[in-house]
Amino acid sequence: MTFEIRLKEQAEREFDKDDVAQRQLEMNVACKDFVTEFIDCEGEVYYSTAMKAMNYVFQYDQAVKFAGCSKVGPEWDHDAGVVGKWRYPHLRKDDE
Repeated sequence: MTFEIRLKEQAEREFDKDDVAQRQLEMNVACKDFVTEFIDCEGEVYYSTAMKAMNYVFQYDQAVKFAGCSKVGPEWDHDAGVVGKWRYPHLRKDDE
């Protein structure tokens, strides 16, 4: 049985929505920590704090991009709005 490109199911859309919300919370905390450290240290920031904030911003951007895709397929194809089936391993049926 081959996995064909299909529209996202409700559970997958809900997963994406929850993932975006979680990533946004994490990003907000990391950016708050960055700004607080920046102010407390008069413009000096630890490299690790800056990288942590950058990483959470990237993860949020990716989650938004994945949530914007409307289809699921065997492979990722961002240009066609298709996420790979492995984005939702906990939602996959045994036969896919």
